Amino acid sequence: MPMTALFLNSLALLLLALNCGAAPVKDAGQPRAADKGYNLLVISVTNIGTEHMSLYGYRRRTTPELGKWAAGALVFEDAFTPASWTLPAGTSLFTSLYPYTHRIMGRNRNMQLSGKIKTLPEVLAAAGFETAAFTGGLDYMGSLGHMRGFLTAPDNPPFTKFDVTMPQASRWLAKNRGKRFFLFVHGYDAHPPFLPSKKFSGVFGSTEGKRVTIDPAFTYRGYRESGSADITAYYHEPRAVHDGFARKGFVSEKKVVLTPDDVDYLRDLYDDKVLETDREVGAFLASLDDALLERTIVVVLSEHGEMFARHGRFGRAGAIRGTLYDDVVHVPLLIKIPGRPGGRVRGLAQLTDVMPTLLELLKVPAPGKIQGKSLMPMVDTGRPINDYVYAGTVYNSYMPETYRPYGVASINESIRNGDWKLIHEVTLPGGKGKKGGAPESEEETFELYDLKADPGEAANLAAARPEVVKDLAGKLKRWAASAKDFIRAKPGSREISGEVLEQAKEHGYW
Repeated sequence: MPMTALFLNSLALLLLALNCGAAPVKDAGQPRAADKGYNLLVISVTNIGTEHMSLYGYRRRTTPELGKWAAGALVFEDAFTPASWTLPAGTSLFTSLYPYTHRIMGRNRNMQLSGKIKTLPEVLAAAGFETAAFTGGLDYMGSLGHMRGFLTAPDNPPFTKFDVTMPQASRWLAKNRGKRFFLFVHGYDAHPPFLPSKKFSGVFGSTEGKRVTIDPAFTYRGYRESGSADITAYYHEPRAVHDGFARKGFVSEKKVVLTPDDVDYLRDLYDDKVLETDREVGAFLASLDDALLERTIVVVLSEHGEMFARHGRFGRAGAIRGTLYDDVVHVPLLIKIPGRPGGRVRGLAQLTDVMPTLLELLKVPAPGKIQGKSLMPMVDTGRPINDYVYAGTVYNSYMPETYRPYGVASINESIRNGDWKLIHEVTLPGGKGKKGGAPESEEETFELYDLKADPGEAANLAAARPEVVKDLAGKLKRWAASAKDFIRAKPGSREISGEVLEQAKEHGYW
């Protein structure tokens, strides 16, 4: 080929790549993982959002180990969760369905996923994979419906951490390395209360010179009172002795006011825990030998992040507005595929997209009724696959009891594209256990953020841009209706044990 023609041909290819948005990271000469029949390892670093990860540009060096590991991984820059807490998000991860569709939005009632819905472990077990899950319990208890298909899934106590689940996973791998497997590993290391070990405590902050008034051994949830810089928060306090008698598991609700220094201190401790979790996960990944890694797809992700006084709201779960800010819903998604180069991938992705992506790579057919899309076309071509991403759940509709931060039932939803994000909340009247005072009538709010000019979601433009609110609210309403009608599969009902509920309350959960 003449040099002029060769030059023009190369230039045309370059311009084509530039016109495709994010540059594709696929090396066309590399075989797909599925061609070799690879294993699958998924690690959840739950409660760590991208906003506190140096891997994603956070100012503190909180994830150096994952940063090094991710050099050979696909790093999805714009991945989002459909819910702000683990159970509905984890169910979406394993079903490729939105919470409105699978309907698992409460821990105590309607928590049994319908048998009509196939889970990722079920699909892979049917395809001949040995399946195992070593988790922190609670929202990944083996008895929950979205855990169907895991042939090995010990019921660890609620809030078990990686120092237990990773050794369990290592022992299982030693016995099953000759089989084709799907292994899921999870730990509650970064969940509150934020109590880093001595080695990591104080790396990012201290109480010196600050007005710190609270005990970090508790989990705080609350909101800013009007006209005050302080935040009124609530927590559950365990009592070993009450009225002179030992009463195991007895917890009481307490009220406290968090100063700005208190909030900064808790944020510092959280970053300490993120760093400690990074070290745990990094050590586990480094322990895997090359022969295993050459035939294993490895995924690191999170179901949600944590929020520190965003718009005066503290904590990520419950009925209080603000749970769908990016601190909570912008989550890490890293996929390392043997034989393929890594790279940064731009374009909207959802946790519902993880299951079809992995099934495509493993060459296992996906169930007929899923809502996610494989991310591989976006990886290969740079072209977006989602015009919008969504979140939506109902809070407190199935809860046996609540306390003040969760004192009203509500609907929390959001829709976003590359330019705008709309958060929609409906606070519902009536309901059980409304200690904080339920509204007499339904209350509806909208928040609109210009993501390009205001990525920190500081200025609510809902009043200034009603035409954008109307457009996005209409799309959000149609999505919600479609999601609720996608599968007519009613969940089962099973009471969670009182002991587990008490343990959850002691950790600040409902």
